[in-house]
Amino acid sequence: MKVGSCFRVVVIFLVLLIVSSCGKKRQEPKVVVARVLDRYLYLSDIQHIFPKGASKEDSSALANSYITTWLKTQLLVNKAELNLSADLLDIDKQIEAYRSSLLIFKYEEQMVKDKLDTVVKSDEIEQYFNQNASNFILDENIVKALFIKVPKDAPNIGNVKKWYKSDQRDDIKKLDSYCYNYAAKFDYFKDDWVNFNVIKNELPKTFENEDEYLKNNKYIEQSDSSFLYFVYLKEHISKGAVSPLVYMRSKIKDIIINKRKVKFLTDLEAKIYDDAQDHSDIVIYNIDKK
Repeated sequence: MKVGSCFRVVVIFLVLLIVSSCGKKRQEPKVVVARVLDRYLYLSDIQHIFPKGASKEDSSALANSYITTWLKTQLLVNKAELNLSADLLDIDKQIEAYRSSLLIFKYEEQMVKDKLDTVVKSDEIEQYFNQNASNFILDENIVKALFIKVPKDAPNIGNVKKWYKSDQRDDIKKLDSYCYNYAAKFDYFKDDWVNFNVIKNELPKTFENEDEYLKNNKYIEQSDSSFLYFVYLKEHISKGAVSPLVYMRSKIKDIIINKRKVKFLTDLEAKIYDDAQDHSDIVIYNIDKK
């Protein structure tokens, strides 16, 4: 860049031309809108900022804001180049390295999207779990549970206390119907394992010794000023034990897919390299060491 003793800025603000040309498909490629030293902003560079049907006043305001921002940016860049001349080579290397990394990332991302097999069969998940069970130790208590939150003034609370502890189909139906009508919250978690914290966070009171409580209790009944809380702990597995497979199924699937991805990208890189060698696109020159 040519640099004089001071900045010379020339702004050519062409609002009428901009507005009149917004709807046209073809534009003059070299209509100058603004200049900072030897850097130019062209009309074609700012066409994208105008909404369809924008008024002359709105277009004028948008153009003025955009051009002013562009001018300030170029002035700052120029000032930085003047004061960081010793570091420019390193900056250029960083920019090139970033560009290369971004291009590779985008290419690999597209190839993974188009080519990677993401179907993981149940037997693959089971096999991986059996071979790596020691890696799936629970760091939290998990439960299969039923959770109910009902207003204190709900009718027939005595029936709820009986039904929520029952595994009888008729009682379960009655409880389901009751909760549909009166409960503020009712969740059986699809009979899946859940982190006990999910339930604990819904309750108004904490547990002094959670591990001992879970070992010795199947039912939780609490209350606050407005609600009654009922929890039926059907099953629980303590932290420190090996997780059940079903609780880790989603995580294992992600692990398997990620391993496939790593292998896919490694193989892709190797194939590109081998193809380049086969087509003599790579030349390695001997460097004589003196």
